[in-house]
Amino acid sequence: MGSGVELQGVDQMLESIRRKMNSGIFRLENQGLREGGEIFAEGQREKVSVSSIDHLHMRDDINVSPVRREDGLRFVTIGPGNKTKWRAHFDEYGTKNHSARPFIYPSFHENKSRVSQFLSAEFRKGMQ
Repeated sequence: MGSGVELQGVDQMLESIRRKMNSGIFRLENQGLREGGEIFAEGQREKVSVSSIDHLHMRDDINVSPVRREDGLRFVTIGPGNKTKWRAHFDEYGTKNHSARPFIYPSFHENKSRVSQFLSAEFRKGMQ
């Protein structure tokens, strides 16, 4: 389910903050990533379809991972947890007998400017 998504301008902003803050930036980055990821997760929870069957729904299992680091980049993953991720692609892309009811892609596009503004505000606060 993981395709990378990058918000433009964030790298340059982080680099200027790193120069000014030294080691305090890592805590600020991690907090910003987690809280920004939570905004995306909330959007997914609002958009995902929920059945009337009494079992664990994807809405209740959408999580933000801890901050990870790979190739020098910090990131979080956002989406259904291990118990429901096996069926998330059925809703997102549909099947032969089930029309698509996407929730990941639309919620990302609806919230990316909100997350970008949130991150900018958080980083500005952190620089003061």
